[in-house]
Amino acid sequence: MEINAVGVIGADSNGAGAAELLARNGLQVRLYDDFKDALAQAMARISWSLSRDGKSGLLANIEPVQDYATFEGADLLIEAPDREMEDRRAGFARMLKKLGKPPLTAVNTSTRTLKEILRATELPEDGVVGFRFGSPVRENPLVEIARGEKTPDAAVESCAALMRRLGRTPVLVKDNPGQILERLSRVFTLSALRALETGKGCPHEIDSAFREMSGAVRGPFEALDRRGLDADVRAAQAVYEALGRPDRLAPSPIETRLVQYGQLGRKSTIGFYIYEDGVIAGENPILGNILKYLGLRKVEKAEIFRELMAPVIEEARLLASEIMASEYDIETAMKLGMEWPKGPFAYHRDAPELFSKKAVSEFDRLDTF
Repeated sequence: MEINAVGVIGADSNGAGAAELLARNGLQVRLYDDFKDALAQAMARISWSLSRDGKSGLLANIEPVQDYATFEGADLLIEAPDREMEDRRAGFARMLKKLGKPPLTAVNTSTRTLKEILRATELPEDGVVGFRFGSPVRENPLVEIARGEKTPDAAVESCAALMRRLGRTPVLVKDNPGQILERLSRVFTLSALRALETGKGCPHEIDSAFREMSGAVRGPFEALDRRGLDADVRAAQAVYEALGRPDRLAPSPIETRLVQYGQLGRKSTIGFYIYEDGVIAGENPILGNILKYLGLRKVEKAEIFRELMAPVIEEARLLASEIMASEYDIETAMKLGMEWPKGPFAYHRDAPELFSKKAVSEFDRLDTF
């Protein structure tokens, strides 16, 4: 089945990004949201972006709507935001009343499993796939597609073909909490926060060390601020709960505290860094008040890189054994989703000496200071 008409549910940044991406590639899009202001802001952002690129005419491909009935005849519906389960239950119930038998629906499986979403809603099991766009949607080429137990092969193939048509790289994954990208990025983030908490540098030092050793576009704290700490904390809690609350994935109290203070990253002008006009202008001065050992030690860049990447490699091996994911798919998801030049296995293959076990001396113990 070729997909040409798409409905997008939710006019947040993901929804606006998906609608624009689809319109730029010649598809007809209807963008739905319950709130008029959200729709107006999304359309304004899309209009500005298209106008800047000299493609204002493509705006005619997008229609903002507030009635689920307008999705009648669509080939695909995409749920853009990672909504709370109660919001999903209510929203999809209203949609089903309007449409009867809905089109193929791609639900957001960033943190929730497809099985969990189906259990909580009345969506038909044979008409649903799981989607997880890389962020930001306009720029990141990754799309994870999760299939359910009753998802037809043709539905998965149609979605994958559409993503390739949009210039995206689809990675097919077995339905599991966090899929590949969210699951492994949780470990990466927590490793960085642990390094910060144990005094192995300030945010800019850890970010700089990781960028230099990995060749990545940005370090872990730059990436967190860019995503938004509130969104990251919600994802962390969801994956932690879904996997049975393992200690290694317990959400960080540091990040949680910053969210409680309303320090959410770049969008609030302060997170791990302070921002002016979207550009880093300094480090958050309160970090020294909540982190006893902040910047206590001078640590080699290789040690910081090992401390951040070794747990990701270990978790990647565990994930591969759990969901029978190939090394290639894991490498692809992490390279594209995290904007790394290599995946975790490749980093290990290229420099195995970095990941050899290091004896812990008395000078590495915080209680000796």
